Amino acid sequence: MADLPQYDFNEKPSSSSSSNKMPLFTLLARVVTLASCVISLIVLQNNEITWMYNGMEGGRFNYEGYSSYRYMFGVLVAGIVYTILHIPFAAYHLVAKKRLVDHQGFRMFEFFGDKIILAGLATGAGAALGATVELSKAQFPDYFSKQMHNFLSVMYAPSPLHVAAFVSSGISSVLSSSNLHKTDED
Repeated sequence: MADLPQYDFNEKPSSSSSSNKMPLFTLLARVVTLASCVISLIVLQNNEITWMYNGMEGGRFNYEGYSSYRYMFGVLVAGIVYTILHIPFAAYHLVAKKRLVDHQGFRMFEFFGDKIILAGLATGAGAALGATVELSKAQFPDYFSKQMHNFLSVMYAPSPLHVAAFVSSGISSVLSSSNLHKTDED
């Protein structure tokens, strides 16, 4: 048993200053992605109108009325789930200065997952913004027009947050690309 190597728990990993900042940038990008997605989802979920016709309730309208907004909702949920999955790994890498799972398969999962979420966030932001712009140009009946334009005014809010999530996810994607063929010993 005396021949087994002993781990020095006080040993600090040797690395350059730029690679010391990579885990911090990765964690910050993932936290910004999560915050942007959550806030955008909250705004999307809480934007609802009830329109009246001849003094009676005519109906309720929310994001579920258009497939572009439903697509945005799905992409936001996928982005939140994926980001929540990766925040603990990024936090561990920042604190411990080594990866929790230092396996090529996990790096590939992170690489392809980041690319898929990045593409989803980009198309979701575009679809929702396009739907909002086109619906803003539409003519609605008088009893429905004011409420619908109020609804559409609020629907502009999730799109910039969605774009912020896209940009921060892009940063995560670039960082996972640069880490694809590295190990902590590099």
